[in-house]
Amino acid sequence: SSGSVKKKLPRLCLMQWPTSPKRSKRNDFHGDRALTPQISLIGPSDETTREAERWLSGLLFRSSDTVVIRNNFIQHFGEKEHLQLSRLIKGGVSIDESFENGRAGITVKGDSTADVVCAGLQVEAMLCNIQMEFVTEEECAMCCAVSTKNVSFERKTVDRSRPEFTERLSAFRKCGLRILKVDKVENPTLKILFAVKKNQLSCTTSQTMFQRIPAQFCEMVSRIGFHAEYAPPNEPAYGEGIYFAGTVQKAMEVWKGPKEEYLYFVEANVLTGNSTPGKPGLILPPAVGTDSLMLYDSVSGGRDISVIFSGYQALPTYIVTLNAFLFKMKAFEIHWKHFQSLISDHDFIK
Repeated sequence: SSGSVKKKLPRLCLMQWPTSPKRSKRNDFHGDRALTPQISLIGPSDETTREAERWLSGLLFRSSDTVVIRNNFIQHFGEKEHLQLSRLIKGGVSIDESFENGRAGITVKGDSTADVVCAGLQVEAMLCNIQMEFVTEEECAMCCAVSTKNVSFERKTVDRSRPEFTERLSAFRKCGLRILKVDKVENPTLKILFAVKKNQLSCTTSQTMFQRIPAQFCEMVSRIGFHAEYAPPNEPAYGEGIYFAGTVQKAMEVWKGPKEEYLYFVEANVLTGNSTPGKPGLILPPAVGTDSLMLYDSVSGGRDISVIFSGYQALPTYIVTLNAFLFKMKAFEIHWKHFQSLISDHDFIK
C-alpha cells in the first residue's frame, strides 16, 4: 500500500519505514523485537506536509469501518477502473458509487478497518492515475491549440512586502481570514488560450473572481487551467459548469467544505461576456433567442456568482493559502459579541 500513498501525494512527501534489525542466529523471542513502523513526511512547505499528515491520519487512524472519498474525477472511471473496483469487493468489503448534487463519491465499508483502509488507498491511487491521464490529455490539447511542444508553468511565492500581497489582505480580512502566502501563477500557454477566447467572445474586459479549491488541485489548476471537476459548489443551482464568486465572502458561501486546516482560493480573470440567469441542469449556456447555434457566453446566479462552461474563459492569476483555524476563531468572536449584545439588551448583564 505504500506505493498507493506515494501516488496520492506526488511531490509532497516521502514515506520511510525503518528496516527491521538483523536477526540473531539464535531465535530468542525476547531479544528479537522489530522497530515501530514510522512514516516521515517531507514537502516543499509546512502547508503541504500538514495536508499530507492530515490526510494520512484521517485514513489510517480511524475509528469507523467506513471510508468516504469525494472527488468528481470518479466520473472519469471507465471499464478498467470499474473492474479494479470489483476486485476490491471481497472479505466483507463493499463499495458504493454515488452522484448527488453535482458531487461524485465512493463509499467503502467493511467488517475490518484494515481491509477498508487498504481498499480506500487503492481507490485513491486509481483517482491519481485518472487525474494524471487527464492532465496529459489536456496538455496535448493545449499544445495542439497553440502549436507548441510543451506546457510550462510556474508558481512564484509573492514577498509579503510587495503590493501584490498587501492588496489582497483587506479582502480576506473582512471575512476573518489571515493570508499565509500568495503564489503568482504564470502559464504562457493558458494566457494565449485566454486571449483567443477573449477575442472569440468579443470581450473587452474580464472580471476578477474567486474559486475555492481542495489542496490537491492547486498544481493542476496552475498547469491546465480550470475544470468543473475541481470545485463543484454545494448547490449547483445555476448549471453544471465552472463556478466563480465575485467576492471572498460569496466564495465562502458557495463552497462550504469539510473541516480543514488550510483554505485555498484561486484568484482569476474571468470572461463572463453576454450572460443570462442560470438554472439547474445546464451543461451549456442557453441559446440567445430562437437561434440554437447562438449561445450566451455564461450564466449568472445573481450579482456575485458566474458560471462558465469553457475553462479557457478563466485565467488563474494567484493562489492564496489561508489558515482555516483563524477563520473559525473570528467566527466565534463574531457570535460571542452578538450573544453579548443580546443579553445586554435584555438586562442580563449589569
